Amino acid sequence: MTPNNKTVLFVFSFSAAIEAVRKPIFGTNKKRISEHFFEILNKNTIKLAQESGLDVVVINEKHQKGNTFSERYFNAYKSLFEKGYQKVISIGNDTPNLTLNHINSAISSLETQEMVFGPAKDGGVYLLGFSKSAFNEKAFKNFSWLTSSVSNEIKNFALQNKITFCVLEKLQDIDSKNNALEYAYTNLNSIVSSFILFYHKLYKAVHKPISIVPPELLSLHKFYLRGPPLA
Repeated sequence: MTPNNKTVLFVFSFSAAIEAVRKPIFGTNKKRISEHFFEILNKNTIKLAQESGLDVVVINEKHQKGNTFSERYFNAYKSLFEKGYQKVISIGNDTPNLTLNHINSAISSLETQEMVFGPAKDGGVYLLGFSKSAFNEKAFKNFSWLTSSVSNEIKNFALQNKITFCVLEKLQDIDSKNNALEYAYTNLNSIVSSFILFYHKLYKAVHKPISIVPPELLSLHKFYLRGPPLA
């Protein structure tokens, strides 16, 4: 890929099939529902990324290189800097409250700052952007990725190394049944929330009876009324 912009946005995630195994949001016996849930999240995330106007790269398990998460994540950034990009921003697929405004704020921040990140409520990050000058291999690989301390470690790294940075709004990501329900109950008008509550049999408990089922839920419900999957 030849850069069309000095800034690139990449979506770093797994395919829906892999995510359904890693994060059985609806239980281990409802893999197809979890898979379809992540298909929705992946589709929405990629669409949102494309609306940013930046060059967009999707890096899933087919493209990730390395044995550990930190190696794979680092190599994704490194490969894009090597292609000639001066600023690289990543987002995941598990933050439904992520909006174009958040992405645009990150893009604007990197015009004057060296780093930007969006902290997740569980202590992780849902967005992380670096200018090439601030990208440090040793520090990056030493962050406690996939833990509740990583957002604080990133902030402390910037402060200790006098790297200018911007912190975005804190958002809820979805990694488990509990935080999926937390997201759903605080975003009741969201289609993603309706999906979560519907398949956890909680839809009627928080919604008044309706005579017309929302088309999105109706189509999804019909999908799962089909026969059992092939072995």
